[in-house]
Amino acid sequence: MIVTCDNCATRFRLDDKVVGDRPSFRAKCSRCGHLFTVSRLALAEDPVVLEEGHSIDDRGGFHTITVCNQKGGVAKTSTCINLGASLALLGKKVLLADFDVQANLSVLMGCRNNRSFFDVLEAGKPAELTKAILKVRPNIWVLPSNSRMALSSKKYLNQDGFEYVLQKHLEPVKDFFDYILIDTPPSIDFFTLNALMASDLAVIPTQSEFLAINGVNHIENIIGVIGEKTGHRLDYRILVTMYDQQNMASQVIMKQLRHRYGARVLDLLIARDPRLQESQIVRKPVIYYDKGAVSGRQYLDLARRVDALRRPAAATDAGLGAR
Repeated sequence: MIVTCDNCATRFRLDDKVVGDRPSFRAKCSRCGHLFTVSRLALAEDPVVLEEGHSIDDRGGFHTITVCNQKGGVAKTSTCINLGASLALLGKKVLLADFDVQANLSVLMGCRNNRSFFDVLEAGKPAELTKAILKVRPNIWVLPSNSRMALSSKKYLNQDGFEYVLQKHLEPVKDFFDYILIDTPPSIDFFTLNALMASDLAVIPTQSEFLAINGVNHIENIIGVIGEKTGHRLDYRILVTMYDQQNMASQVIMKQLRHRYGARVLDLLIARDPRLQESQIVRKPVIYYDKGAVSGRQYLDLARRVDALRRPAAATDAGLGAR
């Protein structure tokens, strides 16, 4: 895991075996001597000394990923859950952040009516986030949504710096996770803008149909505006979902996507798979539901591609484009 001193900002790579399963611990920075808490819910009695020789300069690659499209019904939530589950199977610690007022991800992960990000905001302390995060499976944690999330936009939208609210609150827990995946609503609003500002990469799921492509265009435009207005350079990839190889229209739209977006269209597809729908009924990621499911294998392949982007050099080597 990676630990950052909150006084001098020195970053250290720390073997998880040093702290074991403790949900949080006290740490002492060997560079400035500062004592601070690394959030894992409960405190350890003795500080863990972070040696300067373990310090690192850069986490590298993509760490926080927003799954978004202005159009609904394109498998945003399915992609967030199944990409996250696949990364977890690869041994990565994954936080699934439900930033959609519909709370579909929370329901599918068994986190109905739990504390949400809005409840964290109301508490007024970023550290409260750790109390809302729930571990649901090995290597998988969820930051749930609930009906109160709708109040976030109404209450905070007109405040200065509202677009950095999620980024600010994720910072204390960011280094505990290898990946943070954020599920967003089918709109460009408070939630999607906050998610994009907190992210390194956007994955844009889209069906191979005309209206879904229109949604991709809108997301591309807003990413461009974010870069111009704030200097936050966000990379993105387009993932074709629910693809039907036998459908001629799907093939035509797929060619248009590749012509329009080139290498940003991932060279893998998520097929239309009844196993994926069945897995939602039993509230399991598809690869947990059926290891042989076509879509499950494809999402596992996607996880490997995403993990290959962890370092800028890997992105170039993989032929997916550097940042």
